[in-house]
Amino acid sequence: MAVYTKGIAFEKLETVLKIYKKQARSQKEVLSLFSQESHRKTIENTYEKLTPLTIAEALLLSNAEQRMVALQCFGVEELVTKLNAKQLDAQTITKKQIRWDEHLKPYEHTYEDTYELYKIDAKSLGIERHFWREPAIYFVKCQCASTDRLYYLYVSEDIAQQQDAIAAIAWTMRFNGKPLTKQQYLNLMYSET
Repeated sequence: MAVYTKGIAFEKLETVLKIYKKQARSQKEVLSLFSQESHRKTIENTYEKLTPLTIAEALLLSNAEQRMVALQCFGVEELVTKLNAKQLDAQTITKKQIRWDEHLKPYEHTYEDTYELYKIDAKSLGIERHFWREPAIYFVKCQCASTDRLYYLYVSEDIAQQQDAIAAIAWTMRFNGKPLTKQQYLNLMYSET
């Protein structure tokens, strides 16, 4: 009988329990999610002994929706570290913005904006060689200047092969359906500052 979490069916109760363990859910909380007596007994007997789901176990799930649910348990930084992401490039740009203090007086704020381009090899993802090449995932890491949130944005292999983090971040932005070039991005960025 299938066990569901986040609307996705899993064949094994143990997989779902390992996901919950990774989410640091208590046994009491997990028990509250199940009404079937056989599942409750299994949880009571095994939950405390279970190890949390690992990235390798999540990647081995055959169903893409199951992998998606499982991988959501991991923070991006943990995924980047455990999947041995290789930094291809990092570039820092000094930017200036007009901001306002608590008395609504404008002042110039200077800060550094860093872009980092990474590659995760197929082997780390458990993906076999594809024809003549080994597939990889490429992404650019950047930080929002106003919220301080980190973003990890997918970039295509074509743009990543340039090994230019600013060209990669530019590629993620579109104008009339076409990606920006590095120069267009820099022009827009400097006009903003």
